[in-house]
Amino acid sequence: MYEFAIVLLLGIGTFKLVDMVGEYLNLSKITTLFTIVVGVLVAWALDFSLFAQWDVAVRSDFLGYVGTGLMIAAAGYAAPKVFEHVAEIIGHPRSGDHIKAA
Repeated sequence: MYEFAIVLLLGIGTFKLVDMVGEYLNLSKITTLFTIVVGVLVAWALDFSLFAQWDVAVRSDFLGYVGTGLMIAAAGYAAPKVFEHVAEIIGHPRSGDHIKAA
């Protein structure tokens, strides 16, 4: 279960790192590819593979890092959208949900 939290936090960090690099370099055409590459590099640099953690056999360690890097990149894209959606739901009450004060 902790592996999901690790992937999510690494994804958020990767997303923000790519966002920061995008401020200085024009990555508009290769943002997705760059995010995936950074996710794979993070998984490799930390020697973190979900497949190894769960004892799932893969052809090579590199493919485990690639799969984990893809999951990190996907979590990096999904997490901010989920947070925006939750903030929108919490921040704006629906028309019939709030109680009028007397």
